[in-house]
Amino acid sequence: MSNNFSRLRFNFGFMLEASLGTSRVMELDYPTIRVSEDVTLTPLQGQFTATRTSEGVYVNGRFHSAIHTECVRCLEVTLVPIALEMDELFYYPPEAKPQNEDSFAFDGETGFIDLGPLMRELSLLAMPTQPLCRPDCLGLCKECGQNLNEGTCDCQDDDLDPRLAILRSLLE
Repeated sequence: MSNNFSRLRFNFGFMLEASLGTSRVMELDYPTIRVSEDVTLTPLQGQFTATRTSEGVYVNGRFHSAIHTECVRCLEVTLVPIALEMDELFYYPPEAKPQNEDSFAFDGETGFIDLGPLMRELSLLAMPTQPLCRPDCLGLCKECGQNLNEGTCDCQDDDLDPRLAILRSLLE
């Protein structure tokens, strides 16, 4: 058994014996947290509420964070702010989970809920489809690959299709 536990793993075993409607509010304030091998959030701040229901433990909350990704124009690594909204039912017992539903089960044996996989999923879904390092990013030169945010290049800007070069003589 691995001792590499997620920092987003919380013990809610006491809720299994609690009456319906019992809830607990949890605050998160991590300067940096590695949610999975491919997702690191800097920072992760917010709060969530875990509530005992007849079907398991309902977890809802709001967080703000930022995720490292590449700018689509210049390919530099940038930190993009994201907002996360958590709204998930962790079924208990796990057999109570509907067959057609993609959801998470509450591990009743240990009493732990690991929010890491859910937080990873929410983070990736919250990322913009075309992240930019800044709104006025100039990108890369299409000829030499120079990052135009760092300086200009010596390439000639000739965006004329060579097949239409004969028409240029008509303009001269």
